[in-house]
Amino acid sequence: MSLASKTRSGGSSREKWPQQALALFAIIIVVIYALIFLTGDRSATPKLGIDLQGGTRVTLVPQGAEPTREQLDQARNILENRVNGMGVSGTEVIVDGDTLVITVPGEDTSQARAVGQTSQLYFRPVITPTGFDTDAFAKEIEKMANRWIENGILTPEQAKEKLNEATEALKAQAEQMKAQAEQLGTEAPETKIPDFKVTAKAPAAPANSIEAMERRDNQLEALKADRQSTDTSVQLAAGYLLVCDNNPDPMLGADDPALPLVACDASENQAMILDAVPVLIGEDENDPKAQRLTGNEIDTSRPITAGFNQQNGQMEITFTFKSENGQQGAATWAKLTTDYLQQQVAITLDSKVISAPQIQSATPVGSATAITGQFSQEQATELANNLRYGALPLSFAGENGEQGGTAITVPASLGVASLKAGLIAGLVGFALVALFSLYFYRYFGVISLFSLVLSGLLVYGSLVLLGRLIGYSLDLAGIAGLIIGIGTTADSFVVIYERIKDEIRAGRTFRSAVPHAWQRARSTIVTGNMVTLIAAAVVYLIAVGEVKGFAFTLGLTTVFDLLVTFLATAPLVVLASRQAWTAKPAFNGLGKVFALAKRNAHKQRKAATGEEQKTSKHGAQRSFSTSSEQEDPARGDIETRLARSHSHLIPENNSVSEDNGDPAGGDAETKVDGEQKEGEK
Repeated sequence: MSLASKTRSGGSSREKWPQQALALFAIIIVVIYALIFLTGDRSATPKLGIDLQGGTRVTLVPQGAEPTREQLDQARNILENRVNGMGVSGTEVIVDGDTLVITVPGEDTSQARAVGQTSQLYFRPVITPTGFDTDAFAKEIEKMANRWIENGILTPEQAKEKLNEATEALKAQAEQMKAQAEQLGTEAPETKIPDFKVTAKAPAAPANSIEAMERRDNQLEALKADRQSTDTSVQLAAGYLLVCDNNPDPMLGADDPALPLVACDASENQAMILDAVPVLIGEDENDPKAQRLTGNEIDTSRPITAGFNQQNGQMEITFTFKSENGQQGAATWAKLTTDYLQQQVAITLDSKVISAPQIQSATPVGSATAITGQFSQEQATELANNLRYGALPLSFAGENGEQGGTAITVPASLGVASLKAGLIAGLVGFALVALFSLYFYRYFGVISLFSLVLSGLLVYGSLVLLGRLIGYSLDLAGIAGLIIGIGTTADSFVVIYERIKDEIRAGRTFRSAVPHAWQRARSTIVTGNMVTLIAAAVVYLIAVGEVKGFAFTLGLTTVFDLLVTFLATAPLVVLASRQAWTAKPAFNGLGKVFALAKRNAHKQRKAATGEEQKTSKHGAQRSFSTSSEQEDPARGDIETRLARSHSHLIPENNSVSEDNGDPAGGDAETKVDGEQKEGEK
């Protein structure tokens, strides 16, 4: 293939690439919107977050050790099943870092909080302590009271009240021992009543959520050490100091089933000392991973009901333990009810005693079991629903230790107002960009605005599909990321336009300057977008909550900026530059740049004229050369023909090739003057 044919082939491919790029972009848009209108619910509306549509967001923070991804996914599945079981429509559960977030439409937080309860159900025999060291108890309760004050478990006032109750109890015990000694005719042992002192001070309120989490961890550690001790004196001290009321237990289901537990009885508002949860039949009690009699042994394939029992006048939840396929839940419960006849077995829910019935008769394997207690119909239904889908594998609380999670409610009216404000902000920004582009870039400003519209179509369609595929919800922070990200598309156009100016200043014609400018601008645009994309990725990985939404949309629009710039903006600019009328300053806004290029060319011509004058001293030699040619006209004719036939191989100082590789011919001034004259015509 000859050099000329190769040049024509390369020029042809360069001429066609803008049309090919635009065709590819059109195919992408068609595919996206075909998926929107031909699949799923065929709705072209993206999912909105609660700050735009109104609703309640409940954040659940794992308690204790850092959870694994498997545990978080398991908890999310259980919560989703609970939501479906309650019939709450429009609710979603997502994993956000190390937390779970439940989003519920409406302003009622009770349902979302009920869904987020751990529902860790344990069956523990009740212990009645006999005989303890009074001196050891007195020392332990004073130290424990100050320790609980330092960790924010008790206030100093509560601690003083509890210590006064302990003092009265010790005095009553001393009087009782003295009375018994008198009856027996013996001398009663001398009992010294201690003078308890509160020396600790309450800690300052946490300044932020991080300090609140640290406070919560310290409280759990202290409560586990004291309320799950195997020392009788420590257990009794914890029982005296424990505040029993209708509030959730501060341990929230984080208790270890292999250890005893000091817990509050919800019906009596008094502390009880409970034994460890029995291991299932066939399990090694010394094995820390041994399975125990928990709510996980409830057979969810059989009915779990909640209702009012007219015989005893109480609400009750009925269920059956697992007994099929070698499962030992029912057999273990039957053995427990046999071993503890006429004794109490407490049933704890999230570390709090909800029922402590006295076993009247053994429960046969496979028979139903009922939990009775001071429940409302709603509470009984919620408990039955949570038991039906199993307990969460982790203990969860709110950011500040709230049972059921931290709830944030946004009224629907406020959500609509936020959405309207976000749309107005976007339209105002677009209008300002439009005015700027049209004033400075003229016709090419229209191309810039059209590129923004194409970017908006691409982003909007993608948000609709992402809402369907991964449940992504657009919130206010996400809108901010969209506005900033779409603005980068306008920045990319500015980079191309400035490169066109550089090429014209260098002496190129407008038609030739545009493709050369695009070649130079590509690396700058890619580098700038990659920096933004890396920043968005880092923010997304280390941030939580709404900031993640901002980083996600910023990264998404940055990727789309590259797509729009390479497949739409640049091809449109190149195609426009091939029209003769776009070279006129009235249409491209480059009048000052053309004038500057003309002045530069004029200066270069003057400099070249000065050089010619300096070389005039060699006129004799040139005359000699000329006379030689005149003496040999045949030789001159041959040289002239060679120069003409090989002119494309001889570089010229001020020539600039055109867009398609054809020789431009002439100097920069001639080209610029030609375009200016054409514009004047």
